[in-house]
Amino acid sequence: MTENEKRVLPGEALAIVEEFDPGPGTYVDESGYVRAAIPGIAVFDVNLKIVRIKPLRSPRLPRVGAEVVATVTSVRHDVVFVDILGEVSLRGVPRFLYEYSSIFPGAISIANISDEYVKDINDYYRPSDVILAKVVSNTAPYHLSTKEPIYGVVYARCARCGHLLEPLNNRAMKCPRCGHVEKRKVSSLAGSKLLRINIKHFLVRTRS
Repeated sequence: MTENEKRVLPGEALAIVEEFDPGPGTYVDESGYVRAAIPGIAVFDVNLKIVRIKPLRSPRLPRVGAEVVATVTSVRHDVVFVDILGEVSLRGVPRFLYEYSSIFPGAISIANISDEYVKDINDYYRPSDVILAKVVSNTAPYHLSTKEPIYGVVYARCARCGHLLEPLNNRAMKCPRCGHVEKRKVSSLAGSKLLRINIKHFLVRTRS
């Protein structure tokens, strides 16, 4: 038998690139691991040394131009890594459209964070922030942009007391409990009551 199969979720490690080449439905992360980009069945061709994902069905995927809600998972000196959780419509009346059936990996390069010069990426985003962004690539890990004022942080927690921060301006948020002020790239929609109703639960959602 030349193929082995197993059920996988997006982001799940399948192999290292020295073992298997990435096939359809997979991507290679910054550490050289081949990971699943979509939910389905991972098929390992041991003769050709290729791993691919056979979809269980046709899931909704992030697409170029889509506006999404995501949570920041980690921040490096030149890139922000996120989990993409769902799609929103920010034109006209802002509203939440739907939650994706799976979490999709995403990344925001330092060049796509803001129109202004970014000296310290930690002054814009921090782990656990809930953000709005636009998809600018068709393959995982999906590249995102937050250059426009409409994109950026909508929810964040105070580094001192853990309370929810409130927007102060487009570059800062303030804790109503302890008064601590933190720098962020704040979405112009951070005060939207519609978005608060629909995406607040993402603050506590974690990768399973």
